[in-house]
Amino acid sequence: MSDPLKRPGIVRQLARPHRLSDVDRRMRVLAVGAVERQQIDRGRLARKLHDEVAQILSGAGLQLEILRMDFEEQIPEIRTRTNEIQNLLDQVVRHIRDLSYELNPDIAERVGLQAALDLLVGRIRKPFQGNIRLIYDTSVRLPVAVAVAMERIADEAVANAVRHARCTEIEVIVKSTRQGVALEVRDDGCGFDYALASRSARGLGLLVIEHCASRAGLQISIIGDGKKGATVKVAWET
Repeated sequence: MSDPLKRPGIVRQLARPHRLSDVDRRMRVLAVGAVERQQIDRGRLARKLHDEVAQILSGAGLQLEILRMDFEEQIPEIRTRTNEIQNLLDQVVRHIRDLSYELNPDIAERVGLQAALDLLVGRIRKPFQGNIRLIYDTSVRLPVAVAVAMERIADEAVANAVRHARCTEIEVIVKSTRQGVALEVRDDGCGFDYALASRSARGLGLLVIEHCASRAGLQISIIGDGKKGATVKVAWET
């Protein structure tokens, strides 16, 4: 994918406060609050699945192995049957752990930003008809709060591109800069008018991006010409 900053006619649109009515401001606060509560609930469910349900099923598999050893001499065929059941339990545990990672909004907090973005790209690659790739500078080191914010911003930016951009290529890029570290999510889709989109019902994803960037002290910009392609960029300055 070519660098959108090098294409002619590109307009750089910085995220900045808009003149909103009091009602609009209250609605935006409520919307962000609802998203935050949803993230908390998802994290709680993910931890329960990973730490409780998966552990119980793993324990059941161990008990089944003990049962096999106790009765294998009397019932020789028990080995085959218990192996079949253990394989099924292993599949269920893997599915539950995969689901817990998908539900957990703060994977970067536990496994790091690169691993979290790997999971994001892998998850999107299944339903997405185009190409998506991750380019990650392994020398990057980030505070946990910044990594978590970048993960959530990448998630929202990729989801917006898949839903609305009608794109065929998406790139998620994390790189070192002279000032610090930058995350970019680029697509080759239809582009959008940032000012208009941020005021519309479809602008909830942008609102979440702005909220996460603000909380983590990140600089944010939206790059596009409203016709072809867009780049969401956030930068952390050291």
